[in-house]
Parts: sequence; structure tokens; C-alpha cells
Amino acid sequence: MSDGTLFSMDTPPTEARFQNRLWVADLLDLTGAALVGWGAVRAAEWVSTAGLLGFAMGAAWLLLSCVGGLTGLTPGRQALGLKLERAEGKVPGLGTGLLRALTAPVELVLQVVLQHRPLDAQLGVHAAVIPGGVRGWVRSLPLPLVGAVLLAGAVWSIVTPTRQEMLQYLDRTLTGWHCCHGTREENWQCRTSLSRAVRNANGGDSEVTEFVRNECPVAAARLER
Repeated sequence: MSDGTLFSMDTPPTEARFQNRLWVADLLDLTGAALVGWGAVRAAEWVSTAGLLGFAMGAAWLLLSCVGGLTGLTPGRQALGLKLERAEGKVPGLGTGLLRALTAPVELVLQVVLQHRPLDAQLGVHAAVIPGGVRGWVRSLPLPLVGAVLLAGAVWSIVTPTRQEMLQYLDRTLTGWHCCHGTREENWQCRTSLSRAVRNANGGDSEVTEFVRNECPVAAARLER
């Protein structure tokens, strides 16, 4: 065996380079899209049924995949310093992004079993390092940063009580009564529910305003005068 043959065997093909980092990036993006969909449902104050959550999460993933197809970048890839491209270095394109919305979740499983990415190979795309070093990474940051902001907003919507949850807690539970009257130390649920009640009341929600003034002295004391 010649040195050249040995060297060629040790050099992975283009489509195999960075595939493990791309696996992590896809997992981050899929998780992020699920959180954004969940957060959107809660922010809209919709009832979180399984069907609605599935639709919202799927829509968020589809939108992210389209952006990833048009730019080659997503928040997950950006975090790993990668972009997705075709063999000639071009962005995948909208059609490939849409197809990859279907194949990427499957490939997360296939790569663990097969140790390569057959579906990406069929689509003719692979991961590559964002060119230009640190400067190149910073220049490509604005678009994924929008996704990161959306993710942060989604997480906030998830951990913050909805209007219905706030009223249910403060008006109909013993711990909520103690929260409203300041007779126990505030916990996270108490603090966020009080803040939500004050925001709604200051925003002109008449039902919440009446409840706060009549039933929740702690929140009433925080209202704008």
C-alpha cells in the first residue's frame, strides 16, 4: 500500500466532514423550533392542545428550514460555526430547505445508526465551516441572532403564566390568596402572576383591574397611579 493510498483512506470525503457537528446543530434547531412553536401558542393565549402544539412547532420548523435553505445558516449551525452548502459552495435553496425539513429529523436517527448522512447526500448538501474565521462568523451573525431573540421570547412565554393561568392561580388557589395578600414569601409563580396581573390591569383589562383592586392588595399597590 502506497503512502498516497493510505493518505486518501484517512481523508474523509467532503460530505462526511463536520457531520457530527451538523447533527448537534440540527438537534439544536429542531429543539429551538419546538420551543418557538410552543411559546407562540402561549403568547397568543390559545388552548395548548396536542394538535395545535404540533401544528405550531411544525410551522416553526418549516420556516426555520426555509431560512436555512435560502441562507445556509440557522441559529444551531451558527452556534457550531457551520453553514450548509452544495458541492459548488452555493446555498441549498428554498426547495432543498423544504425537503430537508422532512429529512433532517429522520437523519438525526439514521446518522446514529449508519454513522453517515444518506439523506443529505441525496439532496446534494453538506456542512462546511463558515469562511473568514471570527470575522466571517460575526458577519453572518445577524440573521441567526433574530432566531435567538425569537427563542428567548418563546422561553419567556413558556415560563410566564398566561392570563387564564394567572387568574386561576391568584383567584382560585390558597397559595394564590397568600400571594395576593403578602402573607407568605413570594416564589416564582407568585412573582410572575403578580407581574402579569399588574401588566394586564395597566393595559386596560377591566376584568383583571377589578379583580386586582378588590381581591389582590399586593398587586393593587403596584398599579400605576
